[in-house]
Amino acid sequence: MSETILKNIQRHQEDWDAQFYAPIFGQDMNVYVRDLAISTQAVEKVVQAFNHLDKDILAKLFQFSWDYCKSFCDYVGDQECPSIQQPEEILQYIEPVDLTIEIDPERTETIIRIELNCDWEVEHGLEWLIRDQQILYVGSCEFPDAWQELSYYQDYSLNFAFGNNYDNL
Repeated sequence: MSETILKNIQRHQEDWDAQFYAPIFGQDMNVYVRDLAISTQAVEKVVQAFNHLDKDILAKLFQFSWDYCKSFCDYVGDQECPSIQQPEEILQYIEPVDLTIEIDPERTETIIRIELNCDWEVEHGLEWLIRDQQILYVGSCEFPDAWQELSYYQDYSLNFAFGNNYDNL
């Protein structure tokens, strides 16, 4: 008998949410599902993909998040940037809000979209967008379209996954 990953499932009129344990953060995390037709099995597949991200992808997410932090603090000018020695230390300054589920029945890709609070940008936070093990976006929470061609993300303003930063404004 397999154990379910999701707990505290709450179905609402137009959407549903649940929680799961996220080892990367060492705590439970919310998952938000915008479509009632999306099954718990489909959501658990995305949760499993997130919980089993390759260590190289995680290292890049940490580095891109750290790049965002440094660039934002430099741009704003009146905010002290956290002092860290290794990119993974950025986890001390971020907190997960939601894993938002996006499934297109016409496509097979797995979309991992994580919204996070961060100490350096309390208004807009931090977002990670990954499609089939490829990091597409790291920056403030703007919810870029998850189904675009790669060039869309490469050209996306303030996308730290592709080296865009506040110097490009």
